[in-house]
Amino acid sequence: MRSLVLNLALFVPVVIGCNLIAGCSTAGRHSSSSPTDIGPAASVRVQLKANGLPEGFFQPGTDTKCSAQIIGNRFVVWLDTQNVAVGFNTSPNCRSSPDHLVSGVLQILVFDIKGASKAHRVLSYLADGNGEIVADGEAMPGPNGTLLVRIESVNLDPQGRNESKSGIRLLDADLKDVAEMDLFLEQTTFVDHDLVIENGSPFGGPHTYSILGGLGTKEIASGKVEWPAGAMDEKFGEHGIAFTQCGQELRPGEYTYTSGVYSGAKFRCTLNAIGEDQKIWSVPLEDGTTASIVGLLNDGSVAGQLHVKKDKAARLVIWEKGGQPEFLPWLPPEFDGKIDTATPDLPRYATFATNDANPCNPIGRVLGTPCDENGDGRWFVFDRTAQSPIVNRGFPKNSRAALAPDGLHYASFEAHELRIYPLTSK
Repeated sequence: MRSLVLNLALFVPVVIGCNLIAGCSTAGRHSSSSPTDIGPAASVRVQLKANGLPEGFFQPGTDTKCSAQIIGNRFVVWLDTQNVAVGFNTSPNCRSSPDHLVSGVLQILVFDIKGASKAHRVLSYLADGNGEIVADGEAMPGPNGTLLVRIESVNLDPQGRNESKSGIRLLDADLKDVAEMDLFLEQTTFVDHDLVIENGSPFGGPHTYSILGGLGTKEIASGKVEWPAGAMDEKFGEHGIAFTQCGQELRPGEYTYTSGVYSGAKFRCTLNAIGEDQKIWSVPLEDGTTASIVGLLNDGSVAGQLHVKKDKAARLVIWEKGGQPEFLPWLPPEFDGKIDTATPDLPRYATFATNDANPCNPIGRVLGTPCDENGDGRWFVFDRTAQSPIVNRGFPKNSRAALAPDGLHYASFEAHELRIYPLTSK
């Protein structure tokens, strides 16, 4: 079992004379999106109403009207290159009356790449937030080809008080239980989808972590880390850790490292990575640019999204120790999105992107903040060797899509159907 103990509390990034972002090539940025859809037609279409999908499941607004109070599910996840899972709640999306709590019912179906039914399971879950804000139910690839079903919910304890509950269920391709844990999942690793469980105060001090993966989901790594002041984003990989650290200009010319974020302050950030040898390497970012880490690749390089405040653009980049950053094909500047699914080490990757001026979120819905609930976004699939996306199509916001692990298909859950699309090889 691997162990990594890091004390980064006194870590201060080294600022070197040559900025590795400013002046670099911006290959992979597109000036505008094409109004014409690009990509193949579906080779498989499976109607899901006969499998219990509720009538009107994809009507505009059905997934957002009560999503801050009731946990819903709609997902499509590849278990491997030959099998894909679709999940949806058959329970109500809203209470039928103010005092009638909703009991969650999740249906999961597995189909092979030709659309043949392979497995079916019904799971009960705590759906009603009981007055508390809840997050959507979600599912994602788990370690060793499993389906990870995650539900953050609120229920009443024996004294009638609200009690938060965090649960993880891992199911195999036959939808049989592999593991069930009442733990808070911090994240999964990018390549093998191992589970990262991290414990510690958000206000500082040491954090302990465990990485669970492999057959039987055993602990394969553990350790302790103390994030430095100014740490903004942290990601665990199979063989290391990466984080960004940002100073904020609170006085002219003076950058302060703090865990708080100050409105209007100018940022100066650094990308940092630590391998199993516990050696740190860093890359300074251009002033005013922040980064969110996508994940760590097998060779120790780090993939991330750069957010350039001055032009409101984002760039997708891979940093490696001692090398120049590699910019990858990414979204037109008017679109915003993050990598939703990808092949290991990023030969291909996909995103659902929108150009909404006011995107929606659960807290905004509760507060009545105006946002665009309906309409469409666009689904993009990129090949690392091609400057233009290999898929660029209109896609409803209440639908879901995922790229297969080998990058040769993508699946969508839309218009009451599972659809599978073939993609050409590289």
